[in-house]
Amino acid sequence: MAFKFILAFALCYWLFTAGKIDLTLISKSFELGHLWILGLVLLVIRTLLNASRFQILLEAKAGESLPYLKILSFDAVGSFFSIILPGASAGDVVRFFYYKNISKKLTKSTTATLLILDRFIGLIGLMGLGTIVCIFQYESIKSINPALLSLVYINAFLFLSITLVIMVFFTDILPQDKWLLKFASFLSRWPKIHNVIIEMLTIKIHFNVFIKSFLLTIAAQTAMVTAFWALVSPFIPESVSFLNLLTVIPIGMIGASLPISPGGLGVGHLLFENLFKMLQINNGASLFN
Repeated sequence: MAFKFILAFALCYWLFTAGKIDLTLISKSFELGHLWILGLVLLVIRTLLNASRFQILLEAKAGESLPYLKILSFDAVGSFFSIILPGASAGDVVRFFYYKNISKKLTKSTTATLLILDRFIGLIGLMGLGTIVCIFQYESIKSINPALLSLVYINAFLFLSITLVIMVFFTDILPQDKWLLKFASFLSRWPKIHNVIIEMLTIKIHFNVFIKSFLLTIAAQTAMVTAFWALVSPFIPESVSFLNLLTVIPIGMIGASLPISPGGLGVGHLLFENLFKMLQINNGASLFN
């Protein structure tokens, strides 16, 4: 943990001394219009949508109505810890300790699995949004920087791969009884993890629940990316459109959420510095900041 903080601050210090981070943009964003208000409103909307998505998943397995305000408050606490602890997964661990007793009909392993599933759906929503935009912006992306096409392909591959994993393991689309029995037999030599893993793999949600969750994720991630644009648009060239930003922001956000540093500190700055250079934007670290 200490190493991650040291790494984060070392990267930030290097970027700052190299002139890559301009802290004056923070005050300037309040002076140049009121788009920052839109950004804050959209981030609140994103939090509300994410809580609604997890409520759908919880209620689908619990078979009962659960209080939305309690779910919203638990998600808000988890989001806070995702910022101050390394990686978004740290916030999920905190969320688990709040959610584990939210319903007597949900076991601890079921709750943990739903948190993992919720994270997966959040990822495919972000990558799906990027993939959809890239399909319609393919020629524009190619003309801006052909090197961006590699990111387009990576994003699309990850989107399709994680979607397939969810459909196979967590929905009722495909039968899995035969291979699950074989896997259970293999795991029987480790009794401590056998029951937990098997219960996680036997959790199924109806496909319509998955679709509802996915659509809410698309809306939430669109709100997040639009909030990002609202905050940085005064500082980017007019030649770079909102859709152009959508080609790199999903990849950057996924990288910044890896459990390397708190809130993507340092790592996110470095990622966005290099990603935005591909769009001919030279202050990516400052914009991420």
